[in-house]
Amino acid sequence: MARRQKAAATTTSSTNMLAKSDVTPSPPTQPEWQNMNGRQDTIATRAYALYEERGYRQGCDLQDWFDAEREILSQQPPL
Repeated sequence: MARRQKAAATTTSSTNMLAKSDVTPSPPTQPEWQNMNGRQDTIATRAYALYEERGYRQGCDLQDWFDAEREILSQQPPL
């Protein structure tokens, strides 16, 4: 019983710490949104190309996406 209460207290305190964070993320600016959307379109196009290369095999959509994402992001300099 004491373990359960301690675990609940730990979870609650760490949740409160996150909620009290003073850091507020700023929303992306318009050019950043356009860049993210363009990058996502590029990744989607490459993922579809990988899907075609695999002979339209079903069930590999996430693998195709991750492979495409890795390729595209490794080619672009960090923001």
